[in-house]
Amino acid sequence: MATLFRDFADLCKKLEKTSSILHKRELIARFLMKLEKDEWKPFVLLLTGKILPEAEGKSLYIGYSTIKKAIEMKVSTLVPLPQPSILEVYQVFIEISSISGADSTRRRIEALASLFNRLSEEEKNYLIRSLFGEMRIGAVEGIVIQALADASGNSYDDLRKAYLLLGDIGYIAETLAYNKLDIKNLKPIIFNPIRTMLATPADSIEEAYELAKGPVAVEVKYDGVRVQIHYKNGVIRIFSRRLTDITRFLPEVIAEINASFKVNSVSEAIIEGEVIAVDAEEKPLPFQILMRRFRRIKDFDKVAANIPIKLYLFDILYLNGELLIDMPYRDRYEILRDTVNKELLAERIVADDIHQAKEFYEEAIEKGHEGAIIKKLDSPYILGVRGSHWIKVKEIATIDTVIVGAEWGHGRRRNWLSDYYLAVYSAAIDEFMIVGKTYKGLTDEEFEWITKKLLELKIADEGYRIWVKPEIVVEVAFNDIQKSPKYESGIALRFARITRFRPDKDPKDITTIEELKRLYLKSFRDII
Repeated sequence: MATLFRDFADLCKKLEKTSSILHKRELIARFLMKLEKDEWKPFVLLLTGKILPEAEGKSLYIGYSTIKKAIEMKVSTLVPLPQPSILEVYQVFIEISSISGADSTRRRIEALASLFNRLSEEEKNYLIRSLFGEMRIGAVEGIVIQALADASGNSYDDLRKAYLLLGDIGYIAETLAYNKLDIKNLKPIIFNPIRTMLATPADSIEEAYELAKGPVAVEVKYDGVRVQIHYKNGVIRIFSRRLTDITRFLPEVIAEINASFKVNSVSEAIIEGEVIAVDAEEKPLPFQILMRRFRRIKDFDKVAANIPIKLYLFDILYLNGELLIDMPYRDRYEILRDTVNKELLAERIVADDIHQAKEFYEEAIEKGHEGAIIKKLDSPYILGVRGSHWIKVKEIATIDTVIVGAEWGHGRRRNWLSDYYLAVYSAAIDEFMIVGKTYKGLTDEEFEWITKKLLELKIADEGYRIWVKPEIVVEVAFNDIQKSPKYESGIALRFARITRFRPDKDPKDITTIEELKRLYLKSFRDII
């Protein structure tokens, strides 16, 4: 029997009311076990706010204004319509994603209005939250994966690895429902990007060595765009750390990789690296200059010619059918070195001597790079994790935040959203926590651009202030961190100012609240 969307809304209500992680896990697992096999995928995608997963390469083109118009549209029917099932709701969005051509906006609004007409206010509320990826019921991906493990009889560790490797929680749910997930022989799906390993920040080489506790390599930290390059039988696709396909912006990378792999008899591979902008002498240029390649489609050849790039490769995750992520870093690097042209490798040294590491770091800064990354030689590649296996040291201390709200300006800025609420990420509750506001650091052109973008991301409007889907990542400098009862996070950045936009970074890969609190405690110790 089909499961009604009303039952989904009732579950969301229960999840929202309990703070117990164990209880949430039990509720989701029990619900899963009552579902038909073809309902597992739609349910999990709706619950996690991923109605159309990135892997499917589709878009809904549904924003705040579309939803507002759909709610206001009156849909008359001769007889009361039956309540929709979870599967029917999901199918509506599959159909909406295929709408294109003339009058597509109107047809999306009508399809959405017809669905809303069959839902209660509470059901509409949860569906809209799912559409914006802002469920706020504590059903974080980790808990959902635990529930999937309970319902299917698999281990959480196996399913978590499968999710990070395959990158599609809907696919995981669907294959589990039909007992088709081959846990023992997991391999990445070429051209489906996987979650990257992250580095933990440190203030100095000394602190990085203290965290690493063992033999390390010291690698240049480039100020560019991290790339994950997928290769199969001569076809290449390039993804950013946000898992976005950026292939069309980097034709030079395609040429370099193809030339390298043809020589070394590679049929399939996934490798990682960094792309930076360089001048005529191949000296690094600022990150903002590189970003011009990714903002323009017209006259791209002309823009690309004026902004040369250089590729540096630093890791390999998969080669000719073999998954390499569980190998120690030292072994993966040897394989990388044997697989690609040597001039494509990132600059690095193996340094047990901290003085040698500091000298390497200082040379990297002098060359115009951002700093260095300390990598433990025995570390595996841990998907989607920020730990002490990789530690980054930068010359200028900044943090990455995401904009979650904005206020209209005054005077000369009255037509712009120019005062921004900055948030960091809390993995424990899967929410973004506000840690300050800023109106500093942007040019008039950037104010105009970001106003347009924020209005596209709007999820609530309070007149003088809007709240937005957390998507725009910005790097922020600040004077210090202080306690603040004003924000739920309990802390605030003092004199925060935006130093640059980071469209290459995923919102959930930004600075965490735990990291920011450690910075606060450290600064307090330094003062006393």
